[in-house]
Amino acid sequence: MTIKNLQETAALARLNLKDEELASAYPAFEQILDFFAAMQAADNDAEAFTAPITNLSYDARIVDSAFFRADTPLPPPIGVGNEALLGNAGERDARFILIPNVL
Repeated sequence: MTIKNLQETAALARLNLKDEELASAYPAFEQILDFFAAMQAADNDAEAFTAPITNLSYDARIVDSAFFRADTPLPPPIGVGNEALLGNAGERDARFILIPNVL
């Protein structure tokens, strides 16, 4: 990307950036584009990801209890303890939290 490309992009986004603002933002935009290029390269690398992320099982999220401090209780498994959390909510309708209309 060049400064001219950045100027055109800013104009399309209706950003009124001065030349010094564009010059100071240019390195950050180049870095963002480098990140996107790296993500695209990783998407196209079959060896980087041996299985699609949708194939991860619940066991992939389990952390060994030795990871936590001994004086800190482990969090409940996912889906357990929801009633305790919902008990802290305000007005409820069955399992839903009612949010007052503020408009």
